[in-house]
Amino acid sequence: MSELVFITGAAGYIGHKTLYFALEEGYKARCAIRKQEQAEKILARPSIAPFKDAIDFVVVTEMTKIGAFDDVLHGVTAIIHLASPLAKETDDYERNIVRPAIDINTSILSSAAKTPSIRRVIITSSAVTLVPFQWNLAPDSRRVYTERDVNTNPVQPYTSVMDAYWASKSLARTTVLDFISEQKPHFDVVSLLPSVVVGADERATSTEELLEGTRTLVMGPVLGVQSPFPMVGVPVDIVDVARAHVDAIKPSVPGNAEYVLSSDTPDGIEWDQALNLAKTYLPDDCGEGKALPLGGSFPTTKWLLDVSTTEKAFRWKFTPYATTMRGLMEQYVELANKAKA
Repeated sequence: MSELVFITGAAGYIGHKTLYFALEEGYKARCAIRKQEQAEKILARPSIAPFKDAIDFVVVTEMTKIGAFDDVLHGVTAIIHLASPLAKETDDYERNIVRPAIDINTSILSSAAKTPSIRRVIITSSAVTLVPFQWNLAPDSRRVYTERDVNTNPVQPYTSVMDAYWASKSLARTTVLDFISEQKPHFDVVSLLPSVVVGADERATSTEELLEGTRTLVMGPVLGVQSPFPMVGVPVDIVDVARAHVDAIKPSVPGNAEYVLSSDTPDGIEWDQALNLAKTYLPDDCGEGKALPLGGSFPTTKWLLDVSTTEKAFRWKFTPYATTMRGLMEQYVELANKAKA
């Protein structure tokens, strides 16, 4: 009999791919959604449709409330918890970004603690929890950071939406660590700390849909965009992130542990490498009037990361940035050319 895995955030970028890999591995999935129409969208996706009989949905409208998941975890052996607030501008960072990130982790863990069948909870955290947001103003680009680094005391008040987002991730992570230490639950917890998640997105049906979030930034150089603001050069392929969430269900991956997910370590990459990659892999689509006009620039902040603990536990290597970026650019070109046809 297939194991039943409970997944939050299955409608999202990482969640969609994670759901696919879970189904492909033979798991049954119960997905928590906030609105019923999300179920129809998920089932309509080409990669998910063949597995429709292995999925059921539960509507949980207020995931941050204690007890929200109490009645929907029966029969579940593992939880993959991806749902978390996004970095969207708001008039109250604490109320709308920081607090929900903490509360949703507390909610899922407290419900799991009431469900004897659960043996493992996998939680999506972030590599931004390794350092304070202020690190960006004076980055230490010589020190190598690992999963042992934790920003336990974010500086308040929050000065921007990204400052609040970094704080929300850090405080949500320490909430999990405190829960394990204080409650000593019957299940173990695996926290995954992805860096900058990039790659193709099956959900996108247009270039506008593809250019959302981080993908807008990393595609900037090949689309002629001059960015004045740098970003840490630590990509990780969406496929690897999703794969890690599903592999983390397996007992062979040590529990009550945290794992950094990032490629091209320890040195990372330069985002402007995309220009040469475009000319190498898609030369016919580069230049003025083409899908990839080039000529842009995206500054990089160097951040050294060590993923040796992750590679030892999961027993595979991360996809190189060149491969990831090639796939993203190829999808963009395909969608751009389709729009012109």
